[in-house]
Amino acid sequence: MKRCKRLISAFLTILAVLVLPLVAHAADVNNIGFKKDVSPVLKERFGVCEEFLDVKWIDKSASVGTLKADVHKQGMSETRYLIVRLEKPGSKAFAANGNGIFYEIDEKQYANREFEKFLLGAHYSFSHERVFMTVKKGKKTDRFPQEPLPFEAFITHESDFPNRSFSSFSKTVCVAYPDEKRAFVIEAKKPFMKSPLDDKTKQAYDNVARYAQEQCGKLESAGTKTDCNLNYLKDSYSLDANGDGKDDYVVLLTDRKTAKARAGRYLLLSGKEGYVATDVSGCLGEGRFLYGFSDGKSFHLGRCSR
Repeated sequence: MKRCKRLISAFLTILAVLVLPLVAHAADVNNIGFKKDVSPVLKERFGVCEEFLDVKWIDKSASVGTLKADVHKQGMSETRYLIVRLEKPGSKAFAANGNGIFYEIDEKQYANREFEKFLLGAHYSFSHERVFMTVKKGKKTDRFPQEPLPFEAFITHESDFPNRSFSSFSKTVCVAYPDEKRAFVIEAKKPFMKSPLDDKTKQAYDNVARYAQEQCGKLESAGTKTDCNLNYLKDSYSLDANGDGKDDYVVLLTDRKTAKARAGRYLLLSGKEGYVATDVSGCLGEGRFLYGFSDGKSFHLGRCSR
């Protein structure tokens, strides 16, 4: 009997060591790449942002800097070193860039002052679909692969292509431009992706599903052929897009359950009498990952910022 109690005690101790850190991790995901001392002015100006990445700006005029940050994947994290390059919001380059603002470097390059001098005032060009960024200065040329962060696998493919993110999709993460007059929104919450949902999140999900169903009804009444497939509703993004302190949602609807299904995105914007749905299908181009920017007054989704 005593031996049995010792075994149970040992098992519970091991369980606590393994599980409790994961629970704490899920409750409040931290990141060495998050700014530690965010000014009250920055917080107030960009209320949509819950965290800011701590970019070291090398060339402020070109919005080029470097970043050391944690990347979370399947409950684990690893440190990555990145070049950050932002485009001017509303420009063609901004639309072409999408959420591809990070390029991979190593730790030695990140810590090297000569590397920073190389980036300062250099010429930047990009390969097809911006898979690589070429940096040229004088006689020196170097090429860096794009680091797709965050990377999102739809719920149905997550086991094959795990999600990678800065906050495990638990926060809205931004990069403030060097002048801090605008902020690039690079990651948003995905509150419905984990199972099971707690009571509060389940209530929010049911509410979003009801409005999504209503939107499908409007499409059907307008003559659009659809069976209102809500399979991807758990991939919805959540962020306070209009600054009213309430979560707004970007949802994905498809017209049938086959691989050839046409998809549409809708922004459910909170108001006094529930949500108002707006078709934002073209805002993210061919990419499926959310991005946009805030000018301090409103949030602009993807290429719809133009």
